[in-house]
Amino acid sequence: MSQPLRVAVSISLLIGALLVPMRSSPGEAVPIRKPLDSFPGALQEWQGRGGVIFAPLVMQRLKSTDYLMRRYQDPAGRSLWLFIAYWSSQRKGAQHSPKYCLPGGGWEVLEGSTMTIPVASPFAPITVNRYLVQKDRRQQLVFYWYQSQGNAIAGDLSARLEMVKNSIERHRTDGALIRITSPVYGSVRETSDRLVSYIQAMYPLLGEYLPD
Repeated sequence: MSQPLRVAVSISLLIGALLVPMRSSPGEAVPIRKPLDSFPGALQEWQGRGGVIFAPLVMQRLKSTDYLMRRYQDPAGRSLWLFIAYWSSQRKGAQHSPKYCLPGGGWEVLEGSTMTIPVASPFAPITVNRYLVQKDRRQQLVFYWYQSQGNAIAGDLSARLEMVKNSIERHRTDGALIRITSPVYGSVRETSDRLVSYIQAMYPLLGEYLPD
């Protein structure tokens, strides 16, 4: 299938999704399995060092059912931030994309790509977005993906199509956004490797919190 044809098919699917009657049902909003603030404060060598509680105005925009924003630190004192937002229903367009939020926050995207990360069995490797951004000469690495009912999805359009498919087949639109950020310590490669190790440690735990 050619690229123009793939784009046309994707657009057609999205338009079709808008025309599908999105009837609410009592079981459509899927509760989270465990509160996100109970996510482990210690993950292998990383120790939790406090979190952030969002202001009401931020929550009005985020519209998430639950969220976690926590700083972790390794033995060398290098920090990273874990952000998880979960929506029990996304029928009202609650999904947010760091791809667009980062420039809106003043960050310049220097590099953008996807990366496949092997994780512990029985999980298949996951593909995530990897962005190098800069603001006021400060550089950060940002990794993010969407967790859609047990599946890790990198692409914004792919995540939207998956949500449409689940709404039709499973009568569910619940899903989560996972984002890990870190200042660049040493080299970009060293920082990237450190974030990959953290993702490998935390990913197997997501199923305890997010519905499949």
